[in-house]
Order: sequence, then C-alpha cells, then structure tokens
Amino acid sequence: MRKKLIGLAVAMFVVMGLSVFAHAAEKKTRVLRLGFDSSLDSAQGVGAKEMARVADELSNGKIEIQLFADGALGAGPRMIEMVKKGELDLYQGGASLFSPLEPRLNVFDIPYLFDSVDQAYKVLDGKLGREMLAALEPHGLKGVAFWEDGIRSITNNVRPIVKPEDLAGLKMRVTPANPVFVTLWASLGTKPTPLPFGEIHAAIKSGKLDGQENSIARIHDGKFYEVQKYLSLTRHLYEPLIQIANLEKFNALPKRQQEILLKASRAGAAAQRKFANDNEAKFLADMKAKGLAINEVDVTPFREKARPVIETGYVAKNGDAWLKKINASLKPKKAKAK
Repeated sequence: MRKKLIGLAVAMFVVMGLSVFAHAAEKKTRVLRLGFDSSLDSAQGVGAKEMARVADELSNGKIEIQLFADGALGAGPRMIEMVKKGELDLYQGGASLFSPLEPRLNVFDIPYLFDSVDQAYKVLDGKLGREMLAALEPHGLKGVAFWEDGIRSITNNVRPIVKPEDLAGLKMRVTPANPVFVTLWASLGTKPTPLPFGEIHAAIKSGKLDGQENSIARIHDGKFYEVQKYLSLTRHLYEPLIQIANLEKFNALPKRQQEILLKASRAGAAAQRKFANDNEAKFLADMKAKGLAINEVDVTPFREKARPVIETGYVAKNGDAWLKKINASLKPKKAKAK
C-alpha cells in the first residue's frame, strides 16, 4: 500500500512538474525574425512595424517580431531558402520570387491582369487567395498572408515612354529568379537584366541600366528619382507580396500563437496597403518636385502587345484554372430579376 502511495505521489509530482514547465514555456517570450527588401520607412516597413505591434499586443508581450529591413539578411531568393531551412522565421517578397517553387504563381506576371488594387484585393483576400497560399505548403512553406508590391510603372533615363515602341533598346532591370520577366521585357524590345532590388540604384547610376519598373511606393522608397529622368505611368502589372513562414515551425506553435501571427500579418498587410495608397499622390508630387518628369500613358496599346505574350505562355505551361477563377471573380454580378 505504501509503495502505491509513493508511486501515486511521484506520478502527481511529474504531472505537476510538466504542467508548470508547460506554463513556463507558454509564458516565455517567443522571438521571430522577419526579413524584407525595403526600408523601415517604406510601405513594407510601415506594415512590418504594425504587424510587430499587433503581435505584441495580442500576445501580451509573448511574441516579439524583430525586423530586418533593406535586405540585411540577403536578397529575396536567399531569404526564401533561409525560411525553408528554418534559419529565418518570416520573409515577405514578390510573388514572382516564389514561381520557381510554384509556377502557377506566374499568373500575377500577366500584364494588366487587374485594373486596380481593389480588384487585386478582392482576389487575394478571398477563397482563391487562400488556395494560392496553400500551394506553397508542399515546399515546406506556410503562406501567412498576401501583402503587396503595388501596381508597377517604368522609370528610365533615355526618353518618356508613351507607346510600346519607346521601350526599344532600353537596358531594363527585371526581377531575378523569374524567367517570365525576361520574356516579357524582351518581347517589348528591351534588354532585360535580372538584378536584386537593393542593387538597382547603383546599377542605374553607373550606367549599367537605363531603367527599371516598380510601384510608385517602391520607386520613391528606392530613391530612383535621384538617378532617373523619366517616370511613365504604364501601370502594367500588379504584384502582390507573399509573407511566408517555415511550415514545420508554424505548425509547432500553440494554436493561439498561430492565430495571433495570422491576425498580426493581416493587420500589417492592411497598414501597408493603406500607407501606399494614401501616399501615392504625395510620392508623385515629391518626386516631380525633385526633378523627375512624369507622364501619363494610354495603356491600351501596351495591354494589347504585352498581355497575350505572357498569358499564352502561362496557360500552355500551367493551365488556365487560376486565371479563369480570377476572371470570374472580377466579372460584375448580374442584378437579380425582380
């Protein structure tokens, strides 16, 4: 009997010890590192700081997100590999950077896929967006949320771009790790050069490049107005950013912390989008005051020349399932007959 009592006491002690240990582990601050290419003052930086704030608030200080901006941990492809290996907790980068893993994400490389950011949000924040994020899971990545790079336009030092023919011969920077961009810009007559975002400014200044294309927020953040003469508002491509985490590490988090991380990321994305959209006119005015010549563009001839090249190749390689879903979701709903 005495042995049974001793055994019971030992068992209770072990259970109590495990309970205390689990409680202590839950109370311990979890530090997560988030890497990205832009500065802390950029739209991405604004969103990242809001994500960190919300995670801290919802977790009562038990989740701390440390921010590594300006590509401090390497270029985008390098940071994706770090997340896959568990060396980095979070990364956010252009959807095109993930196309070597999931080629269907090249759907966002189709020019003029969306006419506005609101159209893009409708797709990305809905059922199809969740399906797209889940497509990264077989590669060991958790698609946390869609952020954004924005609608892209062209800067260069040779001439204002008014018609597609004006692009002929330009040495253009394109996003690395995505051959679709090389195909697009070569078809428009440029000489495409893949290069990480952080190297664009120096390459233009040295004459290695004539121009590049990015969202207004990114052009302003990169201070390309310092080294470029012309900004032509071609608005040819909307590129989302995808924030990722290591899938195994994410699944190992307590359910409550998973929920907090997802909520915080969505809050960061919303803050980033709002900052970029609210400040676009301000950014344009600021760059114009600094000497950048800005011109509007009739996008119709650009759409007619650029879209079929990429769309045809995309469908041949990946099928049209995602493209059909995007087009269907953007069709105006018919009014119900009374």
